Amino acid sequence: MSIFRSVQANCPACNTPVPFELVFSVAADRRPDIRDAILDGSFQREACPACGTRFRADPEFSYMDIGRGQFLGVWPASKWPQWRECAESTRETFDEMLGAGAPPEAREIGDGLVARVVFGWPALVEKILCRQAGIDDVSLEIAKALVMRNASEIQVPGAQELRLVRLDGDALVLAWVSLADGRPSDASRVPRQLIAEIEASPEQWQALREKVSEGLVIDLQREMLAD
Repeated sequence: MSIFRSVQANCPACNTPVPFELVFSVAADRRPDIRDAILDGSFQREACPACGTRFRADPEFSYMDIGRGQFLGVWPASKWPQWRECAESTRETFDEMLGAGAPPEAREIGDGLVARVVFGWPALVEKILCRQAGIDDVSLEIAKALVMRNASEIQVPGAQELRLVRLDGDALVLAWVSLADGRPSDASRVPRQLIAEIEASPEQWQALREKVSEGLVIDLQREMLAD
């Protein structure tokens, strides 16, 4: 089930306490409206009653979509430096709920899910869109590496991230997204054929694939920050 808790969150502009229904877990199968709100950017966003400033709570919850085979541990972008600890925490949660430590019926559900860890709202949107499009997320990260290799300018890791922001027919729309406010810029259309070409030449990309796909954090950003 989807679980929320009533909390007070201070407005970042005027510090007024704002009532907030903070999410702790999302069952997207039962609440497709939440999935839609995540994709359109309205989920967990409130307006301050005092000054009118609209702000969004940092994400920290589990997201499960049984029909699409996804289990995501969602963490604030500010916790990127602790990605190993966050991945371990997500793994423990998954094992307890749906893995080795769960009842047989729950383990049967867990066998059909792919567990991942993401940091920040744009990364969550990307994983949802990736699965919706039927794209392997490791192949997407390799495609991002190719886009960055051919770019005239690379953004600073930790300030902006290259993310899949929407699907447009046979094209994937990638954009540099600010971690400060979530705004995309320098969007580019990447043909889905690029994904097919990457997967048709596994030997060429094997080293990068192995590096990116280690563990639950399937994200080129992890390697950029490490470098």
